[in-house]
Order: sequence, then structure tokens, then C-alpha cells
Amino acid sequence: MGTWGAGITSNDTAQDLLDEYKAAFYSYDVDTAVKKIDDYVRTMFNESDEEEFAAYYYSLAEFMWKKGILTDKIREHAVKMVDSEFGMGLWTAEGSSAEKERRKVLAKFRNTITSPQCAPKKIKIDYNMNDIFEDGEYVAFRLKTEGKSYTSEGLTEDEFHALDGKYVVFQKIRSKVSCVSAIVPEVCDRWAVFRMFYGVYNSWDEIDINKLEQYVFDSGNPFFSVESTMFHFKKRDFKVIGKDVPPEETKTNVIQGIYLGINRPHYNADSYILGRIYSKSAKQ
Repeated sequence: MGTWGAGITSNDTAQDLLDEYKAAFYSYDVDTAVKKIDDYVRTMFNESDEEEFAAYYYSLAEFMWKKGILTDKIREHAVKMVDSEFGMGLWTAEGSSAEKERRKVLAKFRNTITSPQCAPKKIKIDYNMNDIFEDGEYVAFRLKTEGKSYTSEGLTEDEFHALDGKYVVFQKIRSKVSCVSAIVPEVCDRWAVFRMFYGVYNSWDEIDINKLEQYVFDSGNPFFSVESTMFHFKKRDFKVIGKDVPPEETKTNVIQGIYLGINRPHYNADSYILGRIYSKSAKQ
């Protein structure tokens, strides 16, 4: 187990489990979620590995307390572990300073979980779990350049801002899945894989999908991924303008990410997209 501090979640075991806690309590009632979490953890270690088990059990109790769902059973067992100095061997071996800091953390932890907890909170998942668009669909959507800085090459700042409200085109290729919960496989982070085309249009209905020319990234792969959420596309007045069999993907695993929701001084999606579209010497 890797640790970087004496905190309850300052170790890789607790950090790895936090997303599993969210997935389990999001999907099941409290008692069922606790059982599924415990069954999963015990496929990797049990109480005989005190440091790992302490990292698990203390982080679970803290998570549940913060969400207002800590049960008497979990609380009582966590308190018993603290009082019996369960898992303290690692910190004692590190020296008096580390041991003192850990004891301070555990004393605060014990006081916390034995204090009144808040009303149950809704468990939120940080993943985009929905699949957006059908494979092969061409999606036109508006650029939003107003008030943003141009961070690419190929356009002046004025030219960039003049393209606000015009349309560009993506084609959905497939969906890819990452960060799958081991406890609840349905809880996962989905990304939509697209390809992008040269061309900026005044209106979606002037786009001929049969005449589109795709952009290819420096990696040789024309495909890129976007968070699988309709939110950003709805904000940009998207329109599905056609559908065709998507091309086969290249063998390279390099897939560029484009983040439609980010607007920062050094990056925004509109600059990135237009920097690629206007990368040809003859601006089409």
C-alpha cells in the first residue's frame, strides 16, 4: 500500500476504493452496498493485512459519515479498531513522528464518526454514463467563440470571433468506456469517439456530408473523443444531418480528447477545433 500522509484517505487503497463507494451507494440501498463493497474488498485482502484493511474500513466509515448514511455497525467496528490500535504497526515502524501524527488523525476520526451526522445526501457519480448519438451520425453544431481567446494558429483574433454561431461537423464513430466500477459495471465513464471535418458553415442545411474531408491528427489517427454528455451539444444547437457507416479505425490507440466544456486562457475547444480546421494553408 502506498501512503503519502497520515490522513484517512492519504493512501492508494482508500483512493482506489472511493469511486467504488460512490458506485455502490449510488446503485444500491445502504445494507446491500456495504455487503457488496465488503465482498469485493475481501477478494483482495482481509483483516490479516491490517494496514490495507484499516485503510479500507476507516475510509468507508468516513465516506458514509460524510454522506449521512453511517450505520451503527460500521461505526462501532471502526471505533473498536481505533481503540485496539488496529493497523498501527506501519506507523510505529515509521518512527515516533509518524506514529504521533497518525494517532492525532485517528483521534479526530473517532470523534468525527461518533458525532451526529448530517441527513442522508444524494450520492453523485462523476462519470458520464449515457451513450450519445448513434454510430455513424453526422452532427452539426454551432461554434461559441464570443468572449474567448484564440489559442491556436491559422486565424487572427478577429477572424476567430467572427466565426461565432457558425457550424462545424463531427461524425460519431463509436463509444468507448473507461473507469468501470468493479462492483457495479454499469457505472462507468463513457466517451463518444468522433471524426472531424474541414469546413465552417453558415447553416447546417448547407452541409453536404458526401463532400466532407476529414481532418487527421499528427498521430495519424483522425479520431478523437468527447465527454459522453448531450449538455454541451444542446448548448450549441446541434443538428443530426445524416448517417452513414462509420469508417474503420486505424490501428493506433492514440485518441485525442476535445473538451467542449473548458474555457480557459490557455485552452478552449473552439480554438482547438478551428486551429485544426484552418490548419491548411488555403483556408477552406
